[in-house]
Amino acid sequence: MDAASTKALAAFGFLTVLESPDHGLFGGYLVLSPQGRPLEFRCSTPVTASRAQEILYGPTLRPYLFAEVIGRALIAGAELHATAILTDQRDMLPLSLLRPEEILLVRSLTSDSALPEIATTLSISAKYPLPDDGAVSVSSTAAGAAAGLIINGCEIIASSTSSRTVDELARMLEPLACNVFLAEPFQRIRAALTEAQLASHDAAEYPYDRAAA
Repeated sequence: MDAASTKALAAFGFLTVLESPDHGLFGGYLVLSPQGRPLEFRCSTPVTASRAQEILYGPTLRPYLFAEVIGRALIAGAELHATAILTDQRDMLPLSLLRPEEILLVRSLTSDSALPEIATTLSISAKYPLPDDGAVSVSSTAAGAAAGLIINGCEIIASSTSSRTVDELARMLEPLACNVFLAEPFQRIRAALTEAQLASHDAAEYPYDRAAA
């Protein structure tokens, strides 16, 4: 598939941060098709705060590093436009003040070892866990503008700048939620970031062996 046709497809972004005690913060941004297939992946170089930043930014340091430094750079550098950007980091939500895309926080309500089956159709209901009729389970956790909803065992929390209703958010995510457990792509990102760290460590530890190979 060429670049022009790929850009025409609907896409959903997944954004997270891996914290390393030795190297700092690594950001990862994965763009998926509605079928859950990877379309683009980007990762950041390690980000660390100086002692001066820790003092001056105080409790606002993490949202600054996550949203303004890591998140904004990764999304701005992406080739594909995402319909919505999902994150599992609450400190990434201020990104909604910097980007036009819908920024959504995803919180899994089930253990990673017991991922629910993905349904193939959408129905607005208050059933939880997944109903037996194979419908995607969606329920509201707030009235009016969508502050949060539950889809297939994942709580979706909209940013404070969102004006979309629960129904609007549910239908935006429907193509993806029919195929992907919404908390699962973050596992892919962390695995890729960890692999990249290991590869970088091996290259630094054995430069001559790799050069000879």
